[in-house]
Amino acid sequence: MRIHRLEMQAFGPFAERQTIDFDELGAHGLFLLNGPTGAGKTSVLDAICFALYGSVPGARQQGRRLRSDHADQDTAPEVVLEFSSGVRRFDVARSPQWERPAKRAGGKSTVTEQAKTLLREFVDGVWVEKSSRNDEAGAEITELLGMNREQFTKVVMLPQGDFAAFLRADAASREQLLQQLFGTSRFEDIERRLKAELVEATDRFEAAQSRSEHVLLRARDEIRRYRDELAAGSGAGDGAVGPDEGEAELEQFRAELEFRSVSARKELTELRTAREHAEKHLQEFEHRRARGLALQQLIREETEHARAEAEIEPQRAALQTSAAASVLAGTVRTAETAAQRAAARRADAADALQDLAAHTLAPAYNVLPDAGQALPDGLAARVGTDLAAARAALEDEERASALLTRAAAETEAAEGYRAQAAEAVTALTSLRAEETGLAGEAAGLARLAEGETRAETALAAAEELVATISSYAAASTRAEATGKAAADARQEYQDLRQAWQDLLQARLDQAAAELAQELADGAPCPVCGGLEHPHPAALPDGEAPATREAEQEAKKRAAKAEAAYDEARHLAGAAAEEAAALRARGGAGDPESAQEQLDAARADLEQARGAVRALAEAERRLAAIGAELAAAESTRSEALISAAQADSRAAAAREQAAELSDRIAAALQGFDSIGERVLSLTAFAELAAAAREAAGAAAAADDESERVGAELDAALAGTAFATAAEVTDALLDAGTADAYATAVSAWEEQGRRLLVRREAQAAAGPEDAAGEPLAVPDEEDVAEAAEQAAEARRAQEEAGLLVRLLEDSAVRLAEYSAELEEALERTAPLRARRDLLQSVADTARGGGENEYKMTLSTYVLAARLEQVAAAATERLAAMTGGRYALVHSDSKSGNRKAGLGLHVTDEWTGQRRDTSTLSGGESFMASLALALGLADVVQQEAGGVNIETLFVDEGFGSLDEQSLEEVMDALEGLRDGGRVVGLVSHVAEMKQRIPAQLQIIKGRNGSSVRYSAGDLLSR
Repeated sequence: MRIHRLEMQAFGPFAERQTIDFDELGAHGLFLLNGPTGAGKTSVLDAICFALYGSVPGARQQGRRLRSDHADQDTAPEVVLEFSSGVRRFDVARSPQWERPAKRAGGKSTVTEQAKTLLREFVDGVWVEKSSRNDEAGAEITELLGMNREQFTKVVMLPQGDFAAFLRADAASREQLLQQLFGTSRFEDIERRLKAELVEATDRFEAAQSRSEHVLLRARDEIRRYRDELAAGSGAGDGAVGPDEGEAELEQFRAELEFRSVSARKELTELRTAREHAEKHLQEFEHRRARGLALQQLIREETEHARAEAEIEPQRAALQTSAAASVLAGTVRTAETAAQRAAARRADAADALQDLAAHTLAPAYNVLPDAGQALPDGLAARVGTDLAAARAALEDEERASALLTRAAAETEAAEGYRAQAAEAVTALTSLRAEETGLAGEAAGLARLAEGETRAETALAAAEELVATISSYAAASTRAEATGKAAADARQEYQDLRQAWQDLLQARLDQAAAELAQELADGAPCPVCGGLEHPHPAALPDGEAPATREAEQEAKKRAAKAEAAYDEARHLAGAAAEEAAALRARGGAGDPESAQEQLDAARADLEQARGAVRALAEAERRLAAIGAELAAAESTRSEALISAAQADSRAAAAREQAAELSDRIAAALQGFDSIGERVLSLTAFAELAAAAREAAGAAAAADDESERVGAELDAALAGTAFATAAEVTDALLDAGTADAYATAVSAWEEQGRRLLVRREAQAAAGPEDAAGEPLAVPDEEDVAEAAEQAAEARRAQEEAGLLVRLLEDSAVRLAEYSAELEEALERTAPLRARRDLLQSVADTARGGGENEYKMTLSTYVLAARLEQVAAAATERLAAMTGGRYALVHSDSKSGNRKAGLGLHVTDEWTGQRRDTSTLSGGESFMASLALALGLADVVQQEAGGVNIETLFVDEGFGSLDEQSLEEVMDALEGLRDGGRVVGLVSHVAEMKQRIPAQLQIIKGRNGSSVRYSAGDLLSR
């Protein structure tokens, strides 16, 4: 940065406008600002600082009174500074806040004029306005110079009392200054970028880790759900488990699950055997009870049959007697009748046997269609046993049908659950796709929404520009009119003032003639005192004398015209100032372009606000999607579990039905259904009973016929009757005989039937070894056996369900393991990047393996400070005869940062000590050397601040003659680098050594500046 020109008006001690050309003043590279104390040397530096930053250094800023008390009340305070930064040239004009007299109150009150700023840049031969706002101009200048006000006064303009501030600054202040000077903020940007990337990498890793943990939590939920069925010795635990530990946990549980599955299958086999045993035991109980009840019924009937014998026996005897009598009375008739009856009975028996042999089951029971063949032995028992078994199989068939119906219902329910799960998966896919799309859309909306503030600012600026352009047109018109009026008033004032001056000159010219007219011989001259008057002046010929009254009247007219001109000039100045201010704010711009800019700003703002609203809606929808995802995931999981349970129940029902089907198939015996076989066996049993009864009747008829025949044969030899009357008396009438015969026959038939049943019971073995009937199980025993069989079936069903649940769990855990492995594969590179960024970021922040414990920016600044110390040592060695050197230190002092320390080395003692131990003169030289070294290094750094102008304010009075000589030699050596150094001092010796000087002259009406040099004349 180089200063070219400075203008001051009504600022500090300077009332009138003062102009300082630093290009000409600093042509030799070194110049002196001198003047008496209080003249305003430091005010020149204040003016430069005020022009750049809008404030002055140190405590003087607190006074807030920068306007000169010597200036006219209407004169506005102003500072104009022309400077360059690199190849760019700028001009900045500032006015501080001040109080001016009110125009309409006769000067009795004041009006506050606000601070003003105008920053321009010289571009292509034209001054282009950059900003007219105080804050914007200050920010742009700070960015151009790379320094704020405090840093500027420490490096470029060292004010009184603060010369050694940088030398003794703490690490934080020194770091801030060096960073601004060397433009090393990019290294802090790198630290922030590393931190931001670390946060991003950590977030991405944690998100992947969260997904892995989500899979793990789902797997652990699966584990907890089956812990009760597995009866494991240790629970899954509820503490936080990382995916790596979780994968090991899944492997461990999978092994445990496999072991439990094998055990459960073995237990299922054992329970199936136990169930079969219980059902067989139940069947034996039921069969024994049925046979026992039948035996008890037989015994009761045999007892009744035995009791009826006492009634039947007399009837039988009567019949026998009547029969004998009948035989004796009509042997032939009786024999014929008996023979006919026997033939009829045999025919009935043959028909009954033929009907039985015609039945489809006859071959199975060895019943052939031969009328002369007797019924097979034990036929009734066999048929009864088969019929009981068939009826039992009929019950099994009904149970099997019910089981198959239940299995079909469970299968249908399982399909419904799987369809529900599929719908949940579809919903999950749709929701995740919507979530991904919304997340991308929200990111874009967030970027648009971030521009809302900028859009509002741009809209305000555009509205202000449109208003300014509109106001500028009116202000330009007023400025033109008031300018013309001021020019007319000025011309009139100049004319009247010239007329007055002409009259005044005429009076002066006539003064000698008027005095000569009053001379008298012998009277002394009032001018020279002479008594002789050889050449008295005479009035010009032809000219009327100018009177005092005429001259005074002309003076009054001129004064009145001057007042009118002042007022017109003030109005014109105010109007021009208003127009200039509006022009500086862009009032001269194109109205159409400004309106287009305003419309565009409004559109941008509306777009940004729309993005804000859309972003809020997207964020609300994303939150809703999260809840819907959780609900859909829960629905899917519950539906799959319900489907597995329904499948398990259906499989168990089908398995039981299959087992029953095997027994049913064995009981079909060639029939299409058990019911058909039961009906066939029932019909066959009825036909067998009828055949058996018919055969018995035939045998009885044959016996009777044979007996009658024998009786007929024996009748010739003897008789049982003593007399014929006895035979007659013995004869029974047909009704009585038939009744007796029917009763006896029925009784005998019942006896035969009881005998057949007794034989069947004997064949079935319903008695023990002692001939006593076996104990008949009661209903409670049968119910208990049935309950045991049902319990065995339930245990088998539960074991089968457990096996299926375990197998389903194993499948699910395998899926979760695959998902977890995939998640871990995605997480591994994210963890590696996070760890790498963590290490690099820690090192950049001064942690980790960073031995110096410096941040990256501090490390870079430490290197720069080391260069500064080396450059400053060259200056300091020249100033101190090689005694002192500035040394950079990496050590940490107290709680201050390492890497930004400075020490001074004394070559006379060889000791290193703190800079605070230097004397006043030594501190001045060290500070000056450090400032110059800092400027050297900054100027050498590409992209750094180029400091081409330095000011040193006082401090030379603390130097002895030799030190001053060495310091001046060092300062004069700066000319070779093209740098301009201004020294502020009133030391007499420096006035003699520095030819280029800016003298500040103090006066009662304010200070002024004057150039003084061998080749510079005062102007």
